[in-house]
Parts: sequence; C-alpha cells; structure tokens
Amino acid sequence: MRQHGQPRTIVGMQRSSDLPRTSNNQIRFGTVSDVDLDRGLCRIATGDIHSDFVPWLVPRAGETIEWSSPSVGEQVVLLSPGGDVTGAVALRGLYSTQFAPPGNSATLHRVKYADGAVIQYDHGNHELVATLPGGGKATLTADGGVTVNGPFTVNGDTTLNGHTQVNGDADVSQTLTAQTDVVGGGKSLKTHPHTNVQPGSGVSGPPQ
Repeated sequence: MRQHGQPRTIVGMQRSSDLPRTSNNQIRFGTVSDVDLDRGLCRIATGDIHSDFVPWLVPRAGETIEWSSPSVGEQVVLLSPGGDVTGAVALRGLYSTQFAPPGNSATLHRVKYADGAVIQYDHGNHELVATLPGGGKATLTADGGVTVNGPFTVNGDTTLNGHTQVNGDADVSQTLTAQTDVVGGGKSLKTHPHTNVQPGSGVSGPPQ
C-alpha cells in the first residue's frame, strides 16, 4: 500500500522531466538534407537534430498512387508521434526563400518543375496551359482513340503516320505535294485518260 507522500509510478508513463523534450519533438520545422530515392525516404535537419531516413507524406499511396520526391533544401514539418523522431514522417508543402511561391493569383493552379516546365489552369480565365522547355517532348498514348471537340490549331510541322480521313472540306493555301498520286472522284491524276483528244492547241474532252 502506498504511503502518503510517496511518488506515484505508472508503467509506460514518461518522467515529468522528459515531457518538455517530448513535446518539442512532436512537431518541428526543418529542411530536407538527403533523399533516398530507391526507398522513398528522406533525412531532415531540424535545429541540432538530424533525423534518420523517414518517409514523406504523399496525397495518395494505395491503388491510386503518386510519386514526387522532395528536393534537398525543401522546407517540411517533421511530425513525430510521441515525440520520438525515429518514427517521424515529413510533411511537405511550405514555401521558403529558396523555393518561393510560383504564382500570386487566387484563380491559378500552377505546377512548376525544376527544368522550367509549367502546367497550369486558371479557372478565372478558363485556360489550361502546358509549357515545356526547349527540346521537351510530350507523348499521349490511348489505343482507344483521342477526340478533340473544338477548333484545333497546330503551329509547326505535322507528321501523320497512318490512314487519314477528312470528313469535310479542306482548304490549302500553299502547295499540296503528293509523292505517288492524287485521286479525285475515282479518277487518277497521273493515269486518267481523256476523250476527244485533239492535236495542237485544241481542248480535249473531260477525263474518263
């Protein structure tokens, strides 16, 4: 039986002297000091503490899953349940002097990449823009087909590999070149015959 005045001891409880340290370690601000891409882990420098390699939080990590590694120098919040930084996770998403906000509009959603590529949507202007740096490439693969509903403008050379069907009039303002033949109304431009062929300056009949 506990005598009056004796300290109470409960198994699993921390000493009162450890509580300030534990409380301070639960939420700390820091920066990414190293990234292990193979394991999806990063180390965080926060004050005089350098964490072990810990996971970083991502929007989705189930059947729908995302990947975007943090950058060295990126500012994070180190969340340590129970104050033990060995079991911490890094919460990203804090702007800093090194990585400043890439926009200042209330209607803009913009993603800017390290090479200068930008993908953005402005719901105020109803405009979606994707800009790649010089030499950048974009590939869309959809064996079920791609449909564009609306006017379509291509500024640059265009190569079509495969059968092309045009269900409408076609206006060509420059030279149209065919390597083999042009067929119109079932008649070949190269091999069609003419009726009533006349010598000299006479005008022949229509093509057959």
